[in-house]
Amino acid sequence: MRTPRRGLLALATVAGAALALIIPSAASAAYYGSETDYALSSSGPTDGYECVEGTGVIACFRAYGDVFYVKDTKADGYSAVAEWHMLGFATRTGSCVNKLGEGEWGICNKNLTEGRELVLTAARYNSGNFVDYGSRETLYT
Repeated sequence: MRTPRRGLLALATVAGAALALIIPSAASAAYYGSETDYALSSSGPTDGYECVEGTGVIACFRAYGDVFYVKDTKADGYSAVAEWHMLGFATRTGSCVNKLGEGEWGICNKNLTEGRELVLTAARYNSGNFVDYGSRETLYT
């Protein structure tokens, strides 16, 4: 006896939907804020910067030029991240992510509104998943 094609198609559709529900999927990972920039290699800050630190990370900001520096200080497989939160009428948030490896400085150049408060936080992430915070400081753009 032959099974109608429509019956096979319906069976395949139901089986596919069941597998999609059974097979676990990777959780969606994201860095802090609505703007994520990946740091370019740099020699590090020279002067006029304010920095915060945490385990495995140094994060710095210079208001003149709106530049973030972030250094990975520990060979732990995690990314060093400078998280920032700009306060004011147009709130902006973001991350400068250093995936360059232990001992490397990275730089992210932004264009921020002048004269606003900016909260800078040192953090570590594992493939986009939050690990821990270091210190945080409120600065001005």
